[in-house]
Amino acid sequence: MKYEDILIFTDLDGSLLDHDNFEFQDIKDFILKCLDKGIKIIPNSSKTKIEIELFFNQLGKELPYISENGAAVHNLDLLNANLKLKDNSIILSRSIKEILEIFKTKVPLEFREKCDFIEDMAQEKQMQTLGLNHKYLPFALNRDYSLPLIFNGSQKLIREFSLFLKSLGLKLHEGGRVFNICDDCSKGFAMKSVVKKIRTELQSNPYTIVVGDSPNDISMLKQADQPCIIPLPNKGNLIDFEMQNIIRAKNYAPKGWEEVVKSSLKKINVNFVG
Repeated sequence: MKYEDILIFTDLDGSLLDHDNFEFQDIKDFILKCLDKGIKIIPNSSKTKIEIELFFNQLGKELPYISENGAAVHNLDLLNANLKLKDNSIILSRSIKEILEIFKTKVPLEFREKCDFIEDMAQEKQMQTLGLNHKYLPFALNRDYSLPLIFNGSQKLIREFSLFLKSLGLKLHEGGRVFNICDDCSKGFAMKSVVKKIRTELQSNPYTIVVGDSPNDISMLKQADQPCIIPLPNKGNLIDFEMQNIIRAKNYAPKGWEEVVKSSLKKINVNFVG
């Protein structure tokens, strides 16, 4: 298999980035080796556009990426210059203003009163909830397509809330730290859109590796040729999620990311690093 035919769709927080401090320096060289060989890495995250671009600044490379739980795809020309896109982006979501209007006018009070939106919290609580400092907090709050929140209800009520949002054409995504109310889009649908575009316009059939850690990653894990799961500290995440060929890391992020990617590449006889 050619390196150029391998696509790695990856969550960031808790998958590639350390769950607690968002660091990835321990695997930076490995990531760059993958990229230098021609392997394509596509972050597929609940993070905002500016948060993901800050990650690129630390990496020293720009990459194609998917932001806010599948709401938008950017930089696909970095996959291949022949990919045709208006404004070099695919927007798959309604605006945050439209989503908020639906929430305020159509969601019953019994659900609304359980929602503690991040944007309404005091700054100290925002930082504590998101695990961010004063410098990075504004970037996480600068959202175009999603409403992050804490839901103060039982698992039963969460399921009921999720089903009600679905009836309105919205989705409730559960990440490693918070929930997000989004349009009817997902990481998996956005990934599928990218792969379809590659197959249609480039007549190429890429091999997909997917790395995730949370329920909001399940939709893209299900699309993968090789699904991989990273454990979260003090949390039995995705332990009930099953696929026939799944790889589960023993290490937390970021080392767990390198572990599962190496294992995935080895399965297809790609062994260019240790």
